[in-house]
Amino acid sequence: MNEPPADYIPINRDKPHLIVELVGPAGAGKTTLAQALNQCSRNTLISIPPYFRRIEHIPFFARNTLLLLPTLLHLYFTKDGRWLTPKEMAWMVTLKGWHRALGRQASHNGTITLLDQGPVFMLAWLYGFGPKNLRGQSAKKWWSSTSKQWADTLDMVIELDTSDTILLERIRTRGKWHSVKGQSEAEVFEFLAHWRAAYEQVLSALTADGRGPKVFHFDSARQSLDEIVNRVRVLLGFTDYNDKIVV
Repeated sequence: MNEPPADYIPINRDKPHLIVELVGPAGAGKTTLAQALNQCSRNTLISIPPYFRRIEHIPFFARNTLLLLPTLLHLYFTKDGRWLTPKEMAWMVTLKGWHRALGRQASHNGTITLLDQGPVFMLAWLYGFGPKNLRGQSAKKWWSSTSKQWADTLDMVIELDTSDTILLERIRTRGKWHSVKGQSEAEVFEFLAHWRAAYEQVLSALTADGRGPKVFHFDSARQSLDEIVNRVRVLLGFTDYNDKIVV
């Protein structure tokens, strides 16, 4: 057997599971990678974040909305411009309590919870595209506590990206809808740059002072899907035995 690379991260058997998020701009290949990792695992449990329109998730949103209410009221009375959209408010509530739900979902040793559009995605959207006061002094306490909470929850972040030209082609040619699909090249490039800046800000906050998740970067055009899958499997310490992925 080959020696593991220097950045190999063995599964911590003292923890019941690892939590890993796939991040990157539109067209980077996050969903494709998640599906590939899912297909190469023996035992898979599909896991999604709480959704405010699902009846079974109403207790989650009711409980965590109450916990977040002081923050929401403070932001409302200090708002500068528009208020939170329902989706953005739902993401803030999700960020408040989802880490506890994730801990309950994956209870077996060796399990890996893989997130696509998870907390890093939500935080990046809120920072980059949310209301102006979310980037101001009035939200500083919320950002600090939320970043610490998810820095303590996430074990690894796999960041996919490639050139703007390739991302533009993927966005325009794939069947999946996207808000910038019909926009000009300049507008799409500006959107992608905005996303990258937001991701950089969030990841910097999560990994400040050497804490938080390990972050690994892949170019999804220069490296094939198989190469990335194999590399991620090594980083996660996969073996041929009973390791599991939860997507």
